[in-house]
Amino acid sequence: MVEKKTRIRRSAEQRLADLEKKQLEIMERQKAAIAKIEVEKKRLLKTPSARKESVEQEKRFARALQVLAPEWDMRHVIAAVELAMAEDMERLQDRGEKLLEEHGKAHRGRRPRNG
Repeated sequence: MVEKKTRIRRSAEQRLADLEKKQLEIMERQKAAIAKIEVEKKRLLKTPSARKESVEQEKRFARALQVLAPEWDMRHVIAAVELAMAEDMERLQDRGEKLLEEHGKAHRGRRPRNG
């Protein structure tokens, strides 16, 4: 004779607890995956080509800053950044790209005499 399985009805609280447990498990897996990605990103940023790229970006930034505001020092830049935080980030990024393209390039060859 085949026994029938009786179905046990779970309460809403039990089902809710199971869902929360499942959510926590998924969140832990996501955190582990994100941590793994961060480690890989850090490893890639330490490569010589990435370092070279970041040094070049810093040089472009310094050149553009020297052209746009030669009398400013780091205190002025930090204050300007704080004021700019209230602006639209997309617009600021577009404008920054244009200014870096215009003023951030190194000058090739001899520099002309002033005067």
